[in-house]
Amino acid sequence: MVVDAWMKRTFSFVEKAPGLQMCTKCGAKFYQCPKCGALITRVHPALEAWEVTSKCANCGFVNPDVRAWDGTSANPNKL
Repeated sequence: MVVDAWMKRTFSFVEKAPGLQMCTKCGAKFYQCPKCGALITRVHPALEAWEVTSKCANCGFVNPDVRAWDGTSANPNKL
């Protein structure tokens, strides 16, 4: 589990999560389902909306705050 301060400032759903899971080989960071622990979606500012999912494929949990970064807006909790 890793804590990424920039991601927490940028994505509100990351701020509310205890941390992100990071791939030990490539360093990619993933949002983890708070209910079952499965990886829901990769978190990166360059991802397009179609590359980000808010629903856990394992248990069906949905986090409506999960969305791709629009490139300009900051986490509304940090404004």
